[in-house]
Amino acid sequence: MDFDLNLAIEEITAICKASDGRSQIFEYGSSGYKDGVRHFLESSSDVALVAVCPGTTNDVSKIMKVLANHKVPFGVKGGGHTTNPKFSSTTGIQLYMSFFDKVEYDSSKKTLAVGSGCLWDQVYREILAKGRYVIGGSATEGVGVAGIDNIVEFEVVIPNGDIIRTGSSGPHSDLFRALKGGGNNFGIVTEFVIKTYEIEAPNCELMDFSNSKSEEVKAAITDFINDEETQKAVLIAAFRHYNETVNDQSWITVFCVKNLPQSAKDPFQKFYHIERKPERGQNRRNMRRVPGLRIKVVAEEEHAGGSMALMADTSSERAFKGRAFLEADRAFASIHGPPPEVDEEEEHVGNLVAGTAALMIARKAVRQEVPPKGMSGVGEIARGRFGCIMISKYKRALIDAIEEQSKASAKDMKKHGGKRVIFDVWPAHSKIFDNSTDCAYPHKKGSPFGPMLVYFVWEGATNDQYWTDEMERALDKLRQIALSVGCTDEKLPLYSNTSLSTTQVSKIYQENYEGLKQIRLKYDPQDVMKRAGGFKI
Repeated sequence: MDFDLNLAIEEITAICKASDGRSQIFEYGSSGYKDGVRHFLESSSDVALVAVCPGTTNDVSKIMKVLANHKVPFGVKGGGHTTNPKFSSTTGIQLYMSFFDKVEYDSSKKTLAVGSGCLWDQVYREILAKGRYVIGGSATEGVGVAGIDNIVEFEVVIPNGDIIRTGSSGPHSDLFRALKGGGNNFGIVTEFVIKTYEIEAPNCELMDFSNSKSEEVKAAITDFINDEETQKAVLIAAFRHYNETVNDQSWITVFCVKNLPQSAKDPFQKFYHIERKPERGQNRRNMRRVPGLRIKVVAEEEHAGGSMALMADTSSERAFKGRAFLEADRAFASIHGPPPEVDEEEEHVGNLVAGTAALMIARKAVRQEVPPKGMSGVGEIARGRFGCIMISKYKRALIDAIEEQSKASAKDMKKHGGKRVIFDVWPAHSKIFDNSTDCAYPHKKGSPFGPMLVYFVWEGATNDQYWTDEMERALDKLRQIALSVGCTDEKLPLYSNTSLSTTQVSKIYQENYEGLKQIRLKYDPQDVMKRAGGFKI
């Protein structure tokens, strides 16, 4: 073991021992270690020397000073949902923020304080019980809160160990703006304070269509985009291909969410008259299992084909709205999940216990060299990646190209261990940035754009190169088509959460890049955070 790493681990061990159990360090082979290094995908998990769960901000400060002093590699993990290897994983010292699990509502300010180790599962349940909600990420795949939005304050430990609370004004307002979308370039965030909103009950529908209906579905998608009238309705479509059941399967899924009065024009009416793929109405996966909740799915007579509607066994409007909100989230997350024929019990632990970060018990062990291969089961599902290009507005020609490219990328799944090939259409509303504030990520009012997402899942490390190359080929081809039909331009900043690791950082931050470099130099002059993964400024 590297001499500096060994010294760093010894000093961090001493910090943990002096914390009376609030901070803990886990050796290779322990359950705590496994939880600490585990990521959403096997391919983005790594074999760290130790896993460390700091329990207080002061201990994070002390640990940060050790990392800086010994110049050692480390990773910082919240939920571990990144698909890029070595972005929140490491072969050095893995920090796992799960002990920072505070969720505290301030009724006077209508804000929510959230620890950086929280997952959206926990946050939603806590805040929905207050009759409020927050703008966040998916709750069904163990997604951490680090991708949070609508932030009013950070608590962050900068690389010299100083603890700073920063908002949009004050002496560290530059750091506040940089932390909003700037990744792990400026320190370790321990707490977010975020805005909350009065809860609304979304009406969501998840519709599957056979490929034979693709012309009708694509026409309905295009019409929705062109006829956009309200910010109270959104649509996501996915061309889905699977090699996880006895027979290969592919179909189109359309996820619709609206929050409109009954008298309003239904923006999804055209989809209701397209014949549905029958499995969803017949398959038990429509009965979403949520511990402690009784929710049933019924057919709405006024919609041809029978759409999904939520009926909750409760007289409480607040409880119903909260359940409807969570169900909408589950419906959305299922787009990238297993095919309906795969029993949920057969999925890995990630989809069943997402968000249940168990309290861990430290185990005494003699440190030894870590084997070159990881522990079995460290990855929650198989290997994979997200990738994206940026789209300002979808046109039919691009949607046609996305469908064709999804088929082309999926055709050799069996030959290369492929399990899922999914291409998403995520239309951005024309007013998406109208209420946005200044942050690291470049955007401006009146210039909408969003990611066109691609998601591949496969088995076997020997297939990594094939699938990452295929994703780059597919994205490049679609980018060229999008440019040719006026759906994008070269100046649109890429989306860091779903960009491949080969993406140039300057293409994410564009005109903000040079300014962010100066802020990083101000708060991290010794380049401590460059020894952690991610897109480095």
